[in-house]
Parts: sequence; structure tokens; C-alpha cells
Amino acid sequence: MGTTRGTLLLLGGGVGIIIYSLVIGVGAFFLGGFLTDSNPQTVRLATTAGIVGLLGLVGFFTLQHTVKSAGKPDAADGLLTTVPYEDAAAGLLAAEASRVVGALTIPILALVGGLVVGDGGVLVAIVALVGSVAVTLLGTVLGFGLGLVTKLVANRSAFIASHRASVGAAVSLILPLGWVAMTAVPTIQLRVLRLATHSPLSWPADVILLVLGTGGNPVTAAVATAGILSALPAGAVACLWLAAQTWYVDPVQPDHEFDADKRTLSDRLLRGRISTATRVVAQKSWLRARRAPITVQFAIMPFFFLVYHLQIVILERVVPPTLPLSAGLASAAAFGAAFSLNPLGGEEGVLPLTLTANVSGRAFVTGLVLAGALPGVVVTTLLVVGLGVAAGTPPVTLAVGLTVALVATLAAPAIAVGAGVVFPKFESSSVQGHEVVVPSGWAFGLYFLVLGVAVAPGSVTYLLAVRDLFSLPFDKMWLLGGGGITSVGIAVAGAVAGFLYAANRVATYRLD
Repeated sequence: MGTTRGTLLLLGGGVGIIIYSLVIGVGAFFLGGFLTDSNPQTVRLATTAGIVGLLGLVGFFTLQHTVKSAGKPDAADGLLTTVPYEDAAAGLLAAEASRVVGALTIPILALVGGLVVGDGGVLVAIVALVGSVAVTLLGTVLGFGLGLVTKLVANRSAFIASHRASVGAAVSLILPLGWVAMTAVPTIQLRVLRLATHSPLSWPADVILLVLGTGGNPVTAAVATAGILSALPAGAVACLWLAAQTWYVDPVQPDHEFDADKRTLSDRLLRGRISTATRVVAQKSWLRARRAPITVQFAIMPFFFLVYHLQIVILERVVPPTLPLSAGLASAAAFGAAFSLNPLGGEEGVLPLTLTANVSGRAFVTGLVLAGALPGVVVTTLLVVGLGVAAGTPPVTLAVGLTVALVATLAAPAIAVGAGVVFPKFESSSVQGHEVVVPSGWAFGLYFLVLGVAVAPGSVTYLLAVRDLFSLPFDKMWLLGGGGITSVGIAVAGAVAGFLYAANRVATYRLD
């Protein structure tokens, strides 16, 4: 509530909860009568689906929140020397449970109300209320415990400490893909549900069956009830133990010892070909991203626009013809923003040293542009060519798409650095519990606007060529060539303008 952004997010979340609650209430209204007239297997299937969905949803988001921020108290060094760690851990777990239950109160009440009105019966509604609260609390405890396990593994693993950027990028892409698969693919949902019905997760369904009077095993129902009620305190105790193991251990620190004679891959590629100042700026950017990947985590955002294409790949098991260029442009936008979108603010506390060092504005900006363009060219080429071959894209069309994507990859960092000096941001923001300086929203907007205008002609002509949306009165070769050339011209003009403006601005920038 302390910021406008936070208030808007809170209000938006409240509106979303109310909408979902209405949907849940309507669904429960029809479900109440349906359960009464259904056979025991259908009731078991419906109950198990509700338990799996609620447990998975609460556990997943609690795990994420625990890993990002809730898994460690604020000012831990002072707090853990003042109060017992059990009190601190119990407080965090209670706060997390209160947050989750508070967010789900309206949906749960809508579920109960819908069951009562829909002839499900008061007893069924009471069981649903108690069961929903119990499953919600169990999911919170499990998510909190798994979050602490994740933090413990990350703190004690030398491999993760040395490859944080790669691991973080892989996880950030795999999790959305898994979420899409779970929510969008009926076959995967059905397989998970079938496994769940043959596991203890289906035992609570016997409670519903007993209440409905349509069967149910009293022993299984009693074991399920006792199991859930005993799992809550047992899980809480496990969370307290995990908190001690996580908080009182020094994280593994990778060896950062400087070796003056060591030649890295970037040394072999860049030394002697560009100036020392430019090379050092690029290497500094890569090294910082590897050691503190959270500083460039915002750059993966363009890849989330590929979710629609991923749904098609998973559901239809074919690669859409538009995916090669879309993936290439997402890669170009990501690498363009990673190192260049906040050139001044990204220096944070060392900005005075950067401005007074023997590095010209042009050398500094060139280093930032190279930091994004060099790895971006490799990744973009692999994505476009690999997906283009998988999609069966004609060679000429694929060549034009690859050209547009590569030009965008080379131009994007220069466009980004220009947008970054127009709208610099020096204030830090809280990202996953860490204070990090990220680019401003205005810089993002200007960057995506210019880059979008640059790639629009080539993208539209590529779309027309692979989709056959219209009957064109002229050869597609001319269409592809014209769109590609137009995109190249706009991209080059935007990159030159952004680069020259940024170089001059950095060279003449003065601290207040």
C-alpha cells in the first residue's frame, strides 16, 4: 500500500479474486446436484480433482513466494540474535498461512454457498469448507517447506553457486512451460488425475461419499481425516527444522580469485579486435550477470509472449510456422534489454568511477551493445534455424526471417541504450527480496515501441508468406524482400540514432 503500483496490483488482485469466486460459486451450484445424482467413481474423481488442484495451486505459489522473499526474515542477522529461530520461523509460516487463507476466503465461501444452494446439502458444504481450509493449510506448509529446501540446496550447492545465471534462466523458462502443460493439455491433466485417484489423495473422497450415503469406506475416511490433521503439525515442525538448517549456514561462495594470466573465451574473441575499454565493459556486464543473475532477470520477459505458440506445440504436437521468427524476435528483445536498457542507473554505486574513468562515452556504450549483441546472435540463430527446420519453413522464407531476427538482435542493444539514457532509473526496486536497480517502465515502453516499428514490416510479410492469409497479386519473393529491406532500414536508423545519442549523453553526463 506504500506505492501506487502496489495499490493497483492489490486492487487488481481483489477484482480477479471476486471474478473467480463468482465462477466457482456458479460451478458449485451445478456441482451440488450433480454429486447427489452421480455414481461413487464420479464423486471420487471430482473430489480428487479439487484436492489436487487446490493443493497444487497453493503449494506452487507458496513455494515461489518462500524462495523469493518469505523464506528468510527481514534483518535476519539482528532478529536471529534477539529471538529464538523457532519463533521467527513460526511467525513467517503463520503469516504465509494467513496470507493464503485470506486470499482464498471469498472463493471458499463461494464454493460452500454454491453447494448449499445447489442441493448439495448442508453436510456436504460443511465437509467442503473444513476440507478446503485443511487442504489450503497443508498446501501452504508443503510449499513453505519445499521453498526452504530449495533455498538450502541453492546455498549448499557449489554447482548452483557457480552457474546461478544458467540455472535461473532454465527454471524461469521451464516453470511456465510446465504450468502451460498442466493447465492447457487435457491428456496431461487426465494422466495426473488418474495417478492421483490411485493415491492417498483420493481417500478424502470417502468422507463425501459417506455424507452423501452412496458408499465410502469409513476406515479410509478416518485415515484420511487423521492424516491431514496430523500432517499439519508434523509439516510445521519440519519447516522449523528446515529453517534452522537454511538460516544458520553460510552460502557456498564460488571461487572468484583473479588470475591475470587466464584467458577466457571472451578474451580470445575480443582481445586485439576491439579497444581494451570496450572489451572490459562487455566482460564486466557478462560477469555481473553470471554472479548476480537477478540484475538481468527482467530481460526474459519477451520469452513469455511465446506461451501461445508453446500451447500449440504441446496440444497439436506441431511447430507453428510463425514460431521461428517469434522466437528470434523474443531473443533479440531479451538480449537487447539485458545490459543496455539502463546504462547509467545500472552502474549503481560505481557510476562516479565509471564517469571519471579513462573510458569514453562511445567505448562504454559500445561495450554494452556488444554484451547483448554477441550472445544474442548465437541464441537467435539457433532458435530461428532450429525451429524453422522443425516447422518445415521454405528456405527463402526462413532466410528472410533469420535476416530480420539477426538485424533486430544487432540493433536492439543500440536502441535500448538510447531509450535507457532518455529515461534513466537510479532508484532500486525490491525483486525477490533483493534491492536491485531495474530499468524504468518508460524506457521499456520506448524500447519496445521503436523495436516493434523496426521489425513490423518484415514480420508482417513473413506472416503473409507462411500463412497464405490473402491472395496476393504479386510474387511473394518481392513481398518478403520488400518487408525485410524495410525492417533493416528502420532498425539501422534506430540503432544509429540510439547509439550516437547515448554515447554523447554518457560522455557529457554530470552528477548533481
